[in-house]
Amino acid sequence: MLFRKKITILSVMVGWFFVWILVPPVASGKWIPFVRATIEQLYDSNIFLDPDGFHRPGANKSDFRTNITPAIGIRNETQAQTVSAEYVFNYSYFVNNSDQNYAGHTGNFDYERYLMEHLKFYAHDSVSVSEEPRTDAYDYVTVNYGRRRNLNNDGEAGFEYAFGPENTIKIYYHDHRLDYLKDYKYGTGIGERLGSDDSVTYGPGLEVQYWFNVQNGLSLSYQWERTDYEIRGSERRDHLDLGYTYRFSPHTSARCDFILDYVDSKDPLLFDYKIYQGTIGLSKVFSPSWSLDVYGGFYYRPSEDVPDEIDSSDNDGFSGGFTLTYTQEVWHLRLLGDAGARVEYGDYNNRGYTPYRSISLEFVYQLSDRLQLYVNGSYDYEKSPDITFQTLATGENRRETYDVSSGLEYHFLPWLSGKAEYEYSEESASEYSQKLPAGYKDHRCTISLTARYDWL
Repeated sequence: MLFRKKITILSVMVGWFFVWILVPPVASGKWIPFVRATIEQLYDSNIFLDPDGFHRPGANKSDFRTNITPAIGIRNETQAQTVSAEYVFNYSYFVNNSDQNYAGHTGNFDYERYLMEHLKFYAHDSVSVSEEPRTDAYDYVTVNYGRRRNLNNDGEAGFEYAFGPENTIKIYYHDHRLDYLKDYKYGTGIGERLGSDDSVTYGPGLEVQYWFNVQNGLSLSYQWERTDYEIRGSERRDHLDLGYTYRFSPHTSARCDFILDYVDSKDPLLFDYKIYQGTIGLSKVFSPSWSLDVYGGFYYRPSEDVPDEIDSSDNDGFSGGFTLTYTQEVWHLRLLGDAGARVEYGDYNNRGYTPYRSISLEFVYQLSDRLQLYVNGSYDYEKSPDITFQTLATGENRRETYDVSSGLEYHFLPWLSGKAEYEYSEESASEYSQKLPAGYKDHRCTISLTARYDWL
């Protein structure tokens, strides 16, 4: 397993090396070093994201904490290439839970280079070491709360080629890995993220956009990926999206999409999946101020792929969504909705086949040249009808999450800004027959200062 992980990251590095030495260097331009730093004081009512009613022995559920985050980086932009690299150090200090103090690290690298007039090579990578709980990593069979040191790395490299005003082809390779580091502070109690598993997800992808004429266009995207785990069996996934677009005018277009998701799992406790989705939609730009994109259709999972003991009532349903954007001189509003079915494997998520619906709101109001008000909100509902395991769970395996934040941001100087923010997060989820608690509530109040300065 570890050997395979090394091979996947090595392949990306070798590809990058050969492009670098085979292509002559371009003009260097001006390299600009920069520094930035943030100091943040916040109150967090649930630093472990513990379920309601659960009290962690020997720890305070809420705490005041200070985050100090200095960063250093360098960037270079020329007509032919763009390079940016940054290292961020973070130290978190807890007033009442000093044993949770930790140092985190983040590195970001971005590179784009035109090898020829219409051919571009790019490479992006981001790596982080953190102990923050991950709310997007809930597992229906186990409990993923608590703080545990982990390393995340996301990398992608590829080529983009333009062969017409709007015709493009993109070929890429991506690599994502999650490693749990062994210096965590708790054992396998309720506070530990039971079920977490080191993993690496990797594979190639293809994206094509081709317009026959100004009115008729085709798009194709295909991604193959494999996930290998330290403990569980591997899985392979194929994702295909084929679309056709017809333009009635420069401001109005219609689109239809066919999507196929296929997952082949090697884990005996998990199922293979095929999900078909078909949608039609309409995009309209009504004015420079506002636009609407809406689509709808159905998803379907073949019944022969579902074991007899699994409830088949969720094998088909509505798939669709919308995006509404409205912009005025001093404010901006964006409203998004989405519904359908997805397959959720990878990392320590094993929800499998998951019908879902969600909605989110983004609102920004410019109170003055320096002062900005913002409000964000989101709601997400999902359930996993297959992960019943009647000896483990009772009722419907479902999760609802709410997240609302609001704040003020003020620019004191071109290089110095401050922010005050309140955020409320809540998760409501099924409970299990072993009486494991599920769901949490969290309030966070934050005051921060951020400075950024270019040396040259």
